[in-house]
Amino acid sequence: MNLIPDKVNNYNVYTGTASAANKLIGVTDETTLVKLNSMSETINLAGMAGEVDSPAVGQYQSMDITITFSNIAKSSLDIAAKDNTPLIFRSAQEFINPEDNTKSFKNRTVTVRGMTKSIDFGVMKKAGYGKPSITKEVTYYKEEIDGEVVTEIDKFNGKAIIGGEDMTKDILDYI
Repeated sequence: MNLIPDKVNNYNVYTGTASAANKLIGVTDETTLVKLNSMSETINLAGMAGEVDSPAVGQYQSMDITITFSNIAKSSLDIAAKDNTPLIFRSAQEFINPEDNTKSFKNRTVTVRGMTKSIDFGVMKKAGYGKPSITKEVTYYKEEIDGEVVTEIDKFNGKAIIGGEDMTKDILDYI
């Protein structure tokens, strides 16, 4: 059955493990996830009709993630101080069955590990959110939908899974 992916109904952010004790309070309603840009070289050789940027399989440029909070708190600064602790985003994503127009939910979990690049203390605003943020250089990124790994980028261990396919399995045999 081909379900249509719909919206994220709701989500929580956790540090370390996805347990009630590790749930972050004060994360705002939106987090921009990573953007994968392949490392590439431009090929422009005799006999070609122009140049081509040729991406290197399984090699990605620097990626970062910014986590925005409603206001500054010790818990948000703990994220900045603990680079060895993963961040886990657990959501209930809605899917539509086009055959009978029903909706179902699947768990979508994103796990991120990285090093703190910046801390933005936001603004101090009367009767408003300060929107401070922490930006992490992402060294590990994994997306799971309903328990299935659909994306996993592990920069330090040379692993790249896209759409459930291991893009680097053959490369590791050569090195």
